[in-house]
Amino acid sequence: MQTFATVVIPITGDRGALLRYSLESVLRQTVRELEVFIIGDGVAEPTRRIIKNYEAEDSRVCFFDHPKHARRGEVYRHQALSAEANGEIVCYLCDRDYMLPDHVATMLRCLEKADFCHTLRFAIRPDDSIRLLRPLDLCNDSDRRATIRTRVYLDGLPLSTVTHRLSAYRSLPFGWRTTPKLGYTDHHMWVQFLEQPECRTVSSFEPTILYFPRGEHPGWPVEKRLRELERWHEKMQEPGWAEAFRQEVLDSIYADWTKVTRRERRRLTSRLASEVAALRRNLRRSLHR
Repeated sequence: MQTFATVVIPITGDRGALLRYSLESVLRQTVRELEVFIIGDGVAEPTRRIIKNYEAEDSRVCFFDHPKHARRGEVYRHQALSAEANGEIVCYLCDRDYMLPDHVATMLRCLEKADFCHTLRFAIRPDDSIRLLRPLDLCNDSDRRATIRTRVYLDGLPLSTVTHRLSAYRSLPFGWRTTPKLGYTDHHMWVQFLEQPECRTVSSFEPTILYFPRGEHPGWPVEKRLRELERWHEKMQEPGWAEAFRQEVLDSIYADWTKVTRRERRRLTSRLASEVAALRRNLRRSLHR
């Protein structure tokens, strides 16, 4: 059977309880032909048992169990992607984030003629409101250069938002490697792609990832994160939730649009307008089914 995507979920410590939500959002993707690599970086025994149960129940789940690394287990991710992965594309998910059901399908479509892509970047605030991150269009060289130079994480590309072709990864000079002290792990990795002249990059303006940034590492304790994910899980079970949520994200885009500089607005208007118009058409079709 063809494997369309490899989904990498790094995990450490006692965070296994979060997998009930993050991992299951992957297993419920509309694209079923995928593999899930859970990369253990010094997991606690209760977390190990939870992962082993998922591995026994679903053949798509594969657990790579490693001792705690000096940083975030970057070399463990590289070992899995360079030797074990079979997907056409590689997606990522933090154990605290959610994939909407069409995330993998959307990324496959975006990467038909590209090597590196990110989905619409927005953050869920602690009060459940939406914060749109700085508009970014990697089709534009200036945005690509700015992303390479960024030192502010929320102006960059959080792990869950990024997807790339496996073939592009295997052509990189290093791949995942230990991040220098004080550096951002994800940014250190993405720069390798963006610095390759032959790497074709694209941005998606479709909302497919629920990203929950909660302070500097380690941020919120597991119990507090779990309560938040449980609350969002309940929301997602409501009829029509996905369509309503996407509309809320679109409204947030327009609300935040006034904060964009005039130069950025001129550059992004045409691309964003066409993307939003297409998304609205899809929403209308969904509502009338």
